[in-house]
Amino acid sequence: MIERQLQQFFAHHILFSGLKEKEQETLCQIGRKIDLKNGENLFLQGSDASHFYLLITGKVNLYRLSPDGLTKVIEVVNPGQAFAEALMFIEEKKYPVSALAMGHCKVISIPFQGYKNILLKSPESALKLMGNMAKKLHQRINEIENLTLQNTRHRLGNYLSSLVKDPSALQSEFCLPMEKRLIASKLGMQPETFSRVFKEMRDHKILSNNGKHVQVHDMQALRSFGHEFE
Repeated sequence: MIERQLQQFFAHHILFSGLKEKEQETLCQIGRKIDLKNGENLFLQGSDASHFYLLITGKVNLYRLSPDGLTKVIEVVNPGQAFAEALMFIEEKKYPVSALAMGHCKVISIPFQGYKNILLKSPESALKLMGNMAKKLHQRINEIENLTLQNTRHRLGNYLSSLVKDPSALQSEFCLPMEKRLIASKLGMQPETFSRVFKEMRDHKILSNNGKHVQVHDMQALRSFGHEFE
């Protein structure tokens, strides 16, 4: 069962697509399935790290607790995504975030050392991985730039635009992938700020919504939302 589930993701995921077939089979053999209940922690911030994970079903909230007890959502992991993989390549292996199941989740746990052994035996696979990781790093840099240089209207406008499947469409509709408070935390804003900016979009007839279902009436206005307020 684990082998079939993992093989579905190998062809497209940056951690596995560069591996040879036998190397992928080895990972299938050492992977372990974990079932999580809603609200159950997979690991806690600061705990020892020895495995990375591949999410099969459900969603996982990666969050940090600040010294004053506030929760900051770092990322919400969707099926097919891996997380905690970067810890393989740093000396101090402590999880920098906590991982919380949002609903029932199935996760595959892969030991760091087993994956690293594959790379040590295959320089070609290691080089392909480095290239793939460089692309991911570039994406992260763009996300940081959005958070630091753009105001809250830009952030929300860009985030909602990224949920549209057809970038060339003049109008579109989609469902928000998570609760609004989690989106607000991910974008570095307070829930009240999210609600205020979202209301501004409705007032400007840029979009309308029914719960999580959002209908965009003017894609161009959504993409440029915030410039007129600078």
